Amino acid sequence: MSQNITLLGASYSAVPSVTLPKTGGGTASFVDVTDTTAAASDVASGKYFYTSAGVRTQGTSSGGGTDRFTKIATKSLGTISTSSTSATDTGQTLAVTATDYKDYDFLVAICHTSPHTNGRHVATVRIVNFSATSTLTTKTATSLATSTQHWKLNSSGTLQMRSGTTPYGVYINAATLDTSSNPNKITFTIYQRYNSSSSGSINGSYVLDIYGVNIQDLL
Repeated sequence: MSQNITLLGASYSAVPSVTLPKTGGGTASFVDVTDTTAAASDVASGKYFYTSAGVRTQGTSSGGGTDRFTKIATKSLGTISTSSTSATDTGQTLAVTATDYKDYDFLVAICHTSPHTNGRHVATVRIVNFSATSTLTTKTATSLATSTQHWKLNSSGTLQMRSGTTPYGVYINAATLDTSSNPNKITFTIYQRYNSSSSGSINGSYVLDIYGVNIQDLL
């Protein structure tokens, strides 16, 4: 960005920065920052940047500024326990507004135990895709990827992964985009299903985390 400024009675237009001599020698540069779009959550924790208002601000992101996955929502699901091999609605949902998801190409939904316990199911991962009318920022519908990943810890604590089109454990069963709300929101419904062919159970205290991902960040 640039600004029109007046210096020592003279006017200058479209000035992006000014370099001035310092009293002790050398120069100091002053740059227009009104086009800054970063927020504290975009910048690594402990690092500083200047907002568009020129305010020196400390970042809050835990990813060192290079995270490919950004957590945009989380919900504690409490203790969930079942031995039923039929898909069952937990009665719990999580809503995420466009303010949170609009900048991402797709979402990753992870239902996981907290803490993890040997011999138990520990996580189910599902991908939420967007469709758009023109660009990826114009979300008009959502769909769940057909494949899911199910993770368990065996009795010795070794993490094992199974994948398939039938979800097991505690998982996102639907991601419904409501375009009538303002702003648009996605409501995630949470189901549970025990996999009798996999050792252990889905008993445990669960947390749902939703992450936003951009394709460019994965390249």
